[in-house]
Amino acid sequence: MTALASFDLPDSFFVVFTVFFSLCCCLWVISGAGDDDAAMFPSREHEDSALRSGLVISGTSLSAVTLMALVGLVALTGYDGMMLSLGVVMGVVLLALLFAEPLRRAGGYTVGDAIAHRLPGRSVRVALGLVTLFICLPFLVLQLAAIGSLSAFVLGLTSSGAKSACILVIGCLVVSLAVSGGVVGTARVQLVKVVVLVVVMAAAAVLVLDRFAWNPDRLLGAASSGSALGEAFLGPGNQYGGGPMAAANRFGQFLTLALAMCCLPHTTMRVLAAPAGRATRSAMCWAIGQLLAVSALLLVVGLGAAAVIGGPALSKADPTGSMSLLLVAAEMHAGGLLVSATFSVVFLTALATVADVMLAAATSVVRDLLPRHPRAGVAPLPRQERHARWAAALVGAVTIGLSLPAAEWNLLVLSTLAMTLAASTVAPVLTYAFLWRGFTARGALWALYGAGLLTFALLAVSPLVSGSPAAVLPDKDFHWTGLVSPGLVTIPAGFLLGWLGSVRDRRATVPTADGSPARR
Repeated sequence: MTALASFDLPDSFFVVFTVFFSLCCCLWVISGAGDDDAAMFPSREHEDSALRSGLVISGTSLSAVTLMALVGLVALTGYDGMMLSLGVVMGVVLLALLFAEPLRRAGGYTVGDAIAHRLPGRSVRVALGLVTLFICLPFLVLQLAAIGSLSAFVLGLTSSGAKSACILVIGCLVVSLAVSGGVVGTARVQLVKVVVLVVVMAAAAVLVLDRFAWNPDRLLGAASSGSALGEAFLGPGNQYGGGPMAAANRFGQFLTLALAMCCLPHTTMRVLAAPAGRATRSAMCWAIGQLLAVSALLLVVGLGAAAVIGGPALSKADPTGSMSLLLVAAEMHAGGLLVSATFSVVFLTALATVADVMLAAATSVVRDLLPRHPRAGVAPLPRQERHARWAAALVGAVTIGLSLPAAEWNLLVLSTLAMTLAASTVAPVLTYAFLWRGFTARGALWALYGAGLLTFALLAVSPLVSGSPAAVLPDKDFHWTGLVSPGLVTIPAGFLLGWLGSVRDRRATVPTADGSPARR
């Protein structure tokens, strides 16, 4: 992970965080208190209200890395960071418009379950299960390595051994939460996280606006001046520079983020657990509204970081800008309560996100990869519950093992891999499965495997892996493309492969005169 400069923690930090951590532990115990609450699969008999379900979905969409990255990008790049914040919201809007109701009507517990009636057979299920694992593992490693490194930093522990110890302790805590809390229990954690997040970010935004007399023009002007970019702060091109390749990276990053947000495995898991019928639409409205509110608060906080601390100082503290949220919180409230609360909510967000992704991966292993699945929509057997707990523990152990060496990497490569895979493989399959009658199993396999392999290939020869000081292999240089976000190529390729495979499939279904499907 990129080296971070240190900053002085207030005396109250450890007291506040200790109290918060104790409350979190109590929440873990409550989440797994009952057999029904600790179920690894959501109950169809006791569904949450649309409001609760919507808040959980929006909370699942906001990871700790997303929170810190968006504030940092707004502070350092201005317009480009604002557009990425919009991309997160657009992803949930696309989910509501295209996939939420069809997913919930189809039923099941994974995407494989939801499209089983449309594409029966084990080949598509296995492919979806493998893709889900390759999406979840980088996402898990990213979140765990980031929060472990950040925790070591705020505790004043800079050695590699200290980072590893923090990752190990936090990883064990999250595994215990996922295994004991289950899907229903962790939904409670997400609900608490959303409430605390809104309160803390609202407090930070209020302090920022109060510093500038509640005048948005003064805030924007101060942010432009403090960023050292001047008028360019409010225009595109600050993140990747100018030129056609920079424009391609900006558009590819926005497109990837928007499409990935609507089909990440842990997000679709929560949509599949939402209440049925018209309540699904209401839940998505609540999710979009809450996400818009949080995005607006993060935008204000990011502008406040640029205005109060300044872009050069933020870059010196952390070139990626991820520390901007904590730095501006420390600056806004001299007593230290705000920075303590901010780190606490980031910590809780990371735990909730890792637990959710871990459960999504475990559910996919049991439902998609293991044989003899029950039909979609049928309650899972007790045997599957046990298998899911073991799968969650196994996924957690693998995540911890991979996170230890990844703590020293530029974690952007993991984020790019997970997001690009989701946008390039799952998004085309869901789109075609729900909107195109001619979509076949061959088309799904071509999209899943073809776009997936292309994503790995393009990332391997990108500047994220070699050829730059911030690459995973800075001493090597075998990159031959300047695309930092390969989604601009892999997303169209996924849709093209899904269409081409279906068209070439001799077993593709075609509608008859009465509208029923028939073999070609």
